[in-house]
Amino acid sequence: MSAADVVTSALDALRARDWAAFARRLHPDVVHRTPGVPEPILGRDAFLLLSQQAVARTPDVTFEVERLVSQGETVVVIGEWTYTGPQGRVRQPSVSVVDLKDGMIWRDLEYVGLQI
Repeated sequence: MSAADVVTSALDALRARDWAAFARRLHPDVVHRTPGVPEPILGRDAFLLLSQQAVARTPDVTFEVERLVSQGETVVVIGEWTYTGPQGRVRQPSVSVVDLKDGMIWRDLEYVGLQI
């Protein structure tokens, strides 16, 4: 499976709320960094819990890929999160740089833009 296929299948699992399939794409030592979370999220269980909690807070959250660029074991995903917040519908642009190790997502650095 290519790096792009691994990332795409993780996003598909997230959309389907298939937590077991999502976890299978995460390296045991995955590191996730994202704005608004002061410390990196370390490990598969922590990243899975963060994702589940985000969906619990905004159950209608979706992510649409605008573009995916892959080079070797690095994948850049450009897209947009949408969900309903306290003030109504939110659109939030996102760019993630994802590195793979052993065929799994090992490092995920997400840059999230201002809500529009």
